Amino acid sequence: MKKTLLLILVMSRMAAGQSEYQASTLPPALKENAHAVIRRHETVFSVESAGEATQRIRSVVTVLDEQGDGHSRMVVGYDKLSKVVNLEGALYDATGKLIKKLKKPDINDYSTYTDYNLFDDNRVKSASFPKQPAYPYTVEFVVETLERNLMFCPTWMPQDDEYVSVEQASFTVNMPAGLALRYKEMNIAAPRKEESLINGGKAYVWTLTNSPAVELEPLSPPAREQLPIVYTAPTDFEVQSYKGTITSWSDLGRFYYNLNQGRDRIPDDLRQRVIDLTKTETTTAGKVRKVYQFLQEQTRYVSIQLGIGGWQTIEAEKVAVGKYGDCKALTNYAQALLKAAGVTAYPALARAGDKEPDLQANFPSFQFNHVILCVPNEKDTLFLECTSSHDPAGYVGDFTGNRHVLLVLPEGSRLVKTPMYRAMDNCQQRRATVTVNEEGDASVDLVTCYTGFQQDDHVNAIHSLNPEDQRSWLLKRIAIPAFELDSFSFRKQTGAIPSVTERLGLSIRRWANASGTRLFLPLNLMSALSPATPLTQPRQTPVELGPAYDFDDSDTITYQLPRGYKPEYQIEPLTIESKFGTYQAKLVMDGERVVYIRRITMHRGRFPAPAYAEWVDFRKKIAKADRTQLVFVKRS
Repeated sequence: MKKTLLLILVMSRMAAGQSEYQASTLPPALKENAHAVIRRHETVFSVESAGEATQRIRSVVTVLDEQGDGHSRMVVGYDKLSKVVNLEGALYDATGKLIKKLKKPDINDYSTYTDYNLFDDNRVKSASFPKQPAYPYTVEFVVETLERNLMFCPTWMPQDDEYVSVEQASFTVNMPAGLALRYKEMNIAAPRKEESLINGGKAYVWTLTNSPAVELEPLSPPAREQLPIVYTAPTDFEVQSYKGTITSWSDLGRFYYNLNQGRDRIPDDLRQRVIDLTKTETTTAGKVRKVYQFLQEQTRYVSIQLGIGGWQTIEAEKVAVGKYGDCKALTNYAQALLKAAGVTAYPALARAGDKEPDLQANFPSFQFNHVILCVPNEKDTLFLECTSSHDPAGYVGDFTGNRHVLLVLPEGSRLVKTPMYRAMDNCQQRRATVTVNEEGDASVDLVTCYTGFQQDDHVNAIHSLNPEDQRSWLLKRIAIPAFELDSFSFRKQTGAIPSVTERLGLSIRRWANASGTRLFLPLNLMSALSPATPLTQPRQTPVELGPAYDFDDSDTITYQLPRGYKPEYQIEPLTIESKFGTYQAKLVMDGERVVYIRRITMHRGRFPAPAYAEWVDFRKKIAKADRTQLVFVKRS
């Protein structure tokens, strides 16, 4: 009887193990809206000491269609502080039959070096299976690593794609006695389990089961706010003999300050040069502008990622000689130059990127990927992007704007906010003269001034593209059918809110539609908005209008009609107001000239779910107004 029970138990476990490779055992609910299903995802992070940990991740994923093929590839990064101990993989067909196992020749190992990564010890191991002729199929990967940088602990997000569902996933962190784990949970229904281990250690376990794919609604909050996620961080850590403690942002700032203290010395001749450069400036802002311009003219940005060097700057003296540095080095160098000019400045750790979320302000941890410089100046604090060769002093754009940064002070480091750029900072002011002939063809002289966020792409094109590539870039951006770009030019202006003025000469075929004695003339030349995606079911999540919706656009388009044409009817002024913004449009008639004036002002914000219906209505009305045509009739 005992042997029979044992045999049954073994067979049941084998059957359970095989079922995770069989597509037929998938619950139907997990296949809805999904390109792939995570059958098993097991992460075990075991901390051995303040300076070393091991991690083992086993994932089994059933791929349902071509859009899920990305799961058949595994990429693991490593450097001198981490080591890939093991990488295994296997491929199964829909029935769970083994097709292929990874072999050593299937695993590629290469550097992540790029032309701006001058010094970089980051490498990648990559493995993938060939494209399969039929779906579904299942892939399994096992990755084991040794970590010697416990400044960072894992962030667990098993469902990191809204088109992926999860059958079973678990996250275990094993901590030894004397070391504490800090964590933050979001969107986790199952409670965390805390279990005692031998010798006084603890294990923290999170689980997720039968979580369906999430179909994100239009303009919903980002996926990280809707999908399960667990952030973890150490209390005590050690990296290459550098020890640190994090229980507050002040602790983190103190570690960074001590790591980089004393690296801001510059040669005496350079110090005197800075003094001479700024001696006629009587204000802090004036000195900052002079020093920042000097920095931009004399240095270039490179990336340096070497162990603790990812956080410890090279000395300012070396930057002065080599004239290059990464974000840390150039920020430290600029701080040293300003110190010579009598201006106090401090580094600020940032999570940079126009698509990056703001950091978790209530969870002190290493969430940063960039460093900028902060110059306190009474009520007009300046932030400097020291890696930029062309941004004006004090402008940080959407790369590091409107987010928390950690101001690193000798004592009492703290979070502060970088500038927020609002609608009146992000403008598009367009004036155009359009001459239309009787066939409907038009010649256009168009001048547009872009400011703030709206000038960012243009100023990058000015500095990174040659004239031929600038022309190609413009051709892709101009939303007019059947046109020729006859001429173009750019003029850049610096300031707290920089601007770019763009001048275009265009020839448009059949802009107006000629029919008999009538001309049907579209009024909106280049700024028409499309309607929003309508609701198909009750809205569940808030409406999130991000920084891209904080703008003020105005158009003044003067149309010169052929002789003898007059408008068949008048169009009344239109104003559309909502909680999201305001739209205005009107016409001014002057004989054979018509002036079309349009302005739309939008504001970022988060609105309750029911507001989406209002958003759809608002955009529908705007789209209709932007499609307005005016009919002209030729006098007999």
